Amino acid sequence: MQHLEWKPNRSSSVALYKQIEKYIKDKIIKGEWTVGTKIPSQRVLAETFGVNRSTVVTALDELTALGLIEGKTGGGTKVINNTWNLLVSNHPPDWNSYVKAGSYQPNLPAIQDINEAEFRPNIIRLGTGELSPELLPYKKMQDVFQRLPNRMASLGYEEPKGDLFLRQQLTEHLKKIGINASPASILIVSGALQALQLISIGLLNRGSNILLEKPSYLYSVQVFQSAGMRLYGVPMEETGLQTSLIKKYKKQYNASLLYTIPSFHNPTGILLTEEKRKQLMAICEQESLPIIEDDVYRDLWDRFSTPKTFKERG
Repeated sequence: MQHLEWKPNRSSSVALYKQIEKYIKDKIIKGEWTVGTKIPSQRVLAETFGVNRSTVVTALDELTALGLIEGKTGGGTKVINNTWNLLVSNHPPDWNSYVKAGSYQPNLPAIQDINEAEFRPNIIRLGTGELSPELLPYKKMQDVFQRLPNRMASLGYEEPKGDLFLRQQLTEHLKKIGINASPASILIVSGALQALQLISIGLLNRGSNILLEKPSYLYSVQVFQSAGMRLYGVPMEETGLQTSLIKKYKKQYNASLLYTIPSFHNPTGILLTEEKRKQLMAICEQESLPIIEDDVYRDLWDRFSTPKTFKERG
């Protein structure tokens, strides 16, 4: 249920309960509140709209009489119909139940609240790891676009691995950080989450056990869980992942791989120390435990030297 910012107009000639009835009805008609959506409690609605609880009760009674919502003891009030489906005798499909039955698990309520809060005015979005707009090189980007050849780009599909020229440029970029990767060994994805999903469904058996830092990046956890993976968190300390526990956890849970964010860990911001990086590599080599290194934040490093990636060490 999304955050409700609307409030009834007290100076209107239309009764408050009628305004509330129309507001909720419009939400249902427009598909914003689908069948199965749970309506906030009477108390919450009354506080949100700034009205007496009896006003909310009257509005909900009207919507119930229209066959749009239904209240059950202990189960709250839910949307059960919409105006189109009032023409038929059977209730429409409960799409929320379809979503819950799908392979992609819905976000937890706490995560939904975080996602919603990030788009409120005057909120700095730290959770998504985005750069401040002031840091984007607008002038340089405009100059680049002006120098582009004046010709129509191809609208066809790219190669399965992605644009060859882009992969060649990535090969050259990776050489600068000590990684030798040919263009043929690089796959262009829409983002790190798609890469994790491809690993989950392409390289791992459903139900595989994965070790990761505790806590870890919310969205990567969601991707693994939706692919049917079981996650086991390895505790962290001030210097990063407790590497001494990897061997124990690998044996205890028969882990298939370790997912780690060693540089500027999300959400703690911890930078794994050089000593622990060496320990982690040595233990994983000894235990034949593959590593997924999420190194998305490495370019935030502003010291004289950047830590070596695990790929570079290998």
